[in-house]
Amino acid sequence: MPLFFLSYAQDDNRSGQVQEFFGDLSEAVAGLAGVGWHEAGFIDGQMLLGTTWSHDLADALSTSSCLIALTSPRYVVSDYCGREFRVFADRVDEHERQFHLRPPALVPIRWIPCDRLPSVIGQFQYRNFPTGSVYAQDGLLTLKQRRRHQDEYQDFVDALARHIVHTARDHALPRPAQRPVLAKVTSAFGEPARSETGAGPAAAAPTPRATSARHVYFVLAAGSSAELVGSRPGTEERYGAVSRDWRPYQPEVDAPIGSWAGAIATTKSYGWTVEDAVDLAAVRDWARAHNQIVVLVVDVWSADLPRYQLSLVGYDREVESIAPVLVPWTAADDAAAGGNRRMWDTLARVLPHHVLRNDREVWRTEIPTSARFQEELEGVLVVAQGRIYRTGTVYQEPTSDGPGQRPILEGP
Repeated sequence: MPLFFLSYAQDDNRSGQVQEFFGDLSEAVAGLAGVGWHEAGFIDGQMLLGTTWSHDLADALSTSSCLIALTSPRYVVSDYCGREFRVFADRVDEHERQFHLRPPALVPIRWIPCDRLPSVIGQFQYRNFPTGSVYAQDGLLTLKQRRRHQDEYQDFVDALARHIVHTARDHALPRPAQRPVLAKVTSAFGEPARSETGAGPAAAAPTPRATSARHVYFVLAAGSSAELVGSRPGTEERYGAVSRDWRPYQPEVDAPIGSWAGAIATTKSYGWTVEDAVDLAAVRDWARAHNQIVVLVVDVWSADLPRYQLSLVGYDREVESIAPVLVPWTAADDAAAGGNRRMWDTLARVLPHHVLRNDREVWRTEIPTSARFQEELEGVLVVAQGRIYRTGTVYQEPTSDGPGQRPILEGP
């Protein structure tokens, strides 16, 4: 019976970072609990390869004392991860029904920041271990990757290990009557999403903007499903209540484009925020003052909306140097009425200087797939950061009023 079950999205482990974290946590738990390393935790390395759970995975879900959920943009849109979450959440609920006490056994960890989280995750937030500003803003993956935060990362792992061991000691979660079967479990993530900052599903509450230099603002010019119904094929599948719900690569990638871009930025050690293009001028001014990057992601079908026209045209006219712009444009867009001609006509109206300059370094249009989007985004981040190094604001310490008396050490 493992002490913890590590639930994660398989694509988040492509560089082996999840596996390394699992090893670090298993070692810490094993040392505290006095058990063998292999008895400390369970991780499934074949999560998305089949349509059924292995007996080992199902048994681990049924018997583990804690579930550690590594939340990320990929995690919260994974039906598979949502089913794992549901099985364990049901065990926590059953314990509460029997003993009138809710055990802290299901622990969401911010692995990669998400623009919005399923509401069910908010029911399982515990503050029993230190986080700090880097974890709060950029997530545990960033904390793990940066050498200067090695001590903070180890403190986090040690505190989480103590939480797991104490929970296993103090709470015996009930086991399901039968071994859970994948096909019979419903994902817990089908419920309305909420902002990580606590806002409702329709809009995220304003939060203070970041001041860290390695920060990217993904500014979306994308309408809502209500605004675009009837004018854009596949509106219901690709848009939601607000701009940040836009999913141009659905069903290839079901995550909103802002969250997908943020996940890519995190792998490059950037913090990130998703903003609406209505606030483009304010975001630009803030980013310029703090040597940060702005990446404008434009939905051509939305760029003509009245609330975006002035914002985009003003940005195009006033920006001192052409800033990164990405334009997703899939086969479904190309096949729609107007096709490629519509795209260029719209861009020429709202971003004419970008079109005329055609600076390939930062002007990336007709991006057909999520893989190509990742490639283009990684490219413009390199270019934009290089330009900041050359032209960004250099902050110096204020000059003193002149030389003062140098301190002199006197003997006793």
